[in-house]
Amino acid sequence: MNDKKRLMINLTAQIMAFAVNMGVSFIVTPIIDQISTELSGFVGLANNFITCAQIVVSALNTMASRFITIHIHKKDEENANEYFSSVFFGNLLMALVFLIPMLTLIIFVDKIFPVPAGYAGDVRLLWIFLFVNFFVSIIGSVFGVATYCRDRLDLNSVRTIQAEILRVVFLVVAFHFFPKYIWYIGVASLLHTSYLTLSNIQFTKRLLPEIHIKKSYFNWKKVWELISLGLWNSLTRLSQVLLDELDIVITSLFIGSTAMSALSNAKTVPIAISGLMGTVVGVFSPQITIAYAKGDKRELIDIIKSSNRIMIFIMSIPIAFVTAYGDIFYSLWLPLRDPHEMHRLSLLGMGVLYVSMSIQVLYHVFIITKKVKINSIVMIISGVLSTSLVFILLKTTNLGLYAIAGTSTVIGLLRNLVFTPIYASKCLEVKWSTFYADIITGWISIASISVVALVSRYLVNIDSYFSLIAVGIVVGMIALCLNFFIILKKADREMVINKLLRRG
Repeated sequence: MNDKKRLMINLTAQIMAFAVNMGVSFIVTPIIDQISTELSGFVGLANNFITCAQIVVSALNTMASRFITIHIHKKDEENANEYFSSVFFGNLLMALVFLIPMLTLIIFVDKIFPVPAGYAGDVRLLWIFLFVNFFVSIIGSVFGVATYCRDRLDLNSVRTIQAEILRVVFLVVAFHFFPKYIWYIGVASLLHTSYLTLSNIQFTKRLLPEIHIKKSYFNWKKVWELISLGLWNSLTRLSQVLLDELDIVITSLFIGSTAMSALSNAKTVPIAISGLMGTVVGVFSPQITIAYAKGDKRELIDIIKSSNRIMIFIMSIPIAFVTAYGDIFYSLWLPLRDPHEMHRLSLLGMGVLYVSMSIQVLYHVFIITKKVKINSIVMIISGVLSTSLVFILLKTTNLGLYAIAGTSTVIGLLRNLVFTPIYASKCLEVKWSTFYADIITGWISIASISVVALVSRYLVNIDSYFSLIAVGIVVGMIALCLNFFIILKKADREMVINKLLRRG
């Protein structure tokens, strides 16, 4: 199968898996909100702590796919086995290290955070299952390399869809037939992760039969090599937490649990769009890594350019829709909340995506070229600056939630405009302005679709899911036509038209 056909299969499968995941979240979030508007934030709060732990773990795991894939494609099985086994046993050790601090958080959760009266046991059980889920995920994470290495992300997507179905069936049964408790969310997550881990173990045996986990393959030098490079990526992720996720903790401590839940819910849509962006970018990562392993720079640049165009083509539509229809969506989805406040908070949380959607793949350039240090330092400075500004604004202004949600967006926009595209160009040894045209194209696309969507609001009274979906479908078709001319090159447009005419 040629690379383009494999790419489209992987992309379609990944988007389908993502859509199922979002569908489950769409169903579950209002249910949690009905239990208690104050409790829903504790799911996000626990996940923030897990994210921090994953940052430490990522020091070992971030570069694993790169090294294992490169050695597999170079037919160097001995080194591939050493990296694989070293990562597996290293993850086991780190799981043990995190056991005590996570137990401490579980035991004293109601002493550290403002848990609503009578819900301490419910929140504590939630955190137990979520933290166990974290342990399962890091121990089994290295098995996810198999589908990446063989560019068979479609296999993983099918299992992800099945795992999501398992999760939603459990949640529907639990919430419908039993008393409503928030800890069901933790159990569902554990079932989901366990199923995927077992599937990835099977894929490893099938796709990488030359890989075997043995103590004799464990190599401290390999561990240190991965950590010495991955540590910079961990610092990058830590900075991203300071920019994007620490705001929920700050809100809980300085404003209250109700505001924390509001911000947590408002971030659901931006996080979903960011997740879709990561899903689409992830489809290109194996081919980028393989092209780099082969030393084919021309193919590497072509993949990056194609990735940028596809990213804009796909991502500009949901970003424009949230921009134009966000308040209507929140009034239908979370009727207990102020839809206009939720919309404003979502736009602030989504602000960075207006730029990053066009250049997101460039972050993988830093990994494959092993030039992660400078990017990490810039991210650290951004994170520290953002957090410092939040505390200053909370103390000196009445902006409240808007200061917390907006500061990281401003800092992120500046970083993605003046650093990321220029440094990526330097790593690839191409002209410094190579990727700015993509950013401008993305803006034109979003602006065009947003105008059409805003006009539709004056032509149609949108007051239900049915009318929102109906209008969305019509505007979505127009958006595809706009993107066809705005984003695709002349050669790409001619190719699509010729294929359609042949099928007709």
